[in-house]
Amino acid sequence: MRIRAVAAILTLAAGLGLSACSTSPMSANSGGDGTPSAASFSQFSDLPVPDKATMEVDQTLLLGNGENWTGRLVFSSWTGHTAIYDFYRAQMPGFGWQEITSVRASISVQTWIRDTRVATIQIRDATLGTEVIITMAPAGPGGATTAPSGGAYSPAPAAAPQPVVKKSNLQ
Repeated sequence: MRIRAVAAILTLAAGLGLSACSTSPMSANSGGDGTPSAASFSQFSDLPVPDKATMEVDQTLLLGNGENWTGRLVFSSWTGHTAIYDFYRAQMPGFGWQEITSVRASISVQTWIRDTRVATIQIRDATLGTEVIITMAPAGPGGATTAPSGGAYSPAPAAAPQPVVKKSNLQ
């Protein structure tokens, strides 16, 4: 068991190290000249990342790659809380995401769905700027679903409880 955990950690570390070397440009996360705003964010083609964001590598846990990654992406930005919140409300639909719910508060939360994946974006003020935590996970069988035609979000149907009927001495 312990050997598997160590192997998993080493594999994750190697994957993160190799992915940080990627320099492929992304239009949504790039500067005006087409270069990536931060090389470490170049692997995220499925969601927007604000310019000049800094990944918090010690708090980030990514499994998979491309548009099939799951895990937690944590970054900080000098952009204010309200501007980051509005950035995601404006940019996520352009990446094919549909908003499920959102709460604007001292710790704001937005939840989005795209195909079979759910993204939860948590935004909060930090000592210097704003901290953003994006949690990406597959939509579970009992969780959120999207219609094959790309229709609106609908919760998984739940069966209504059936009343228990007993025969009695009714006359």
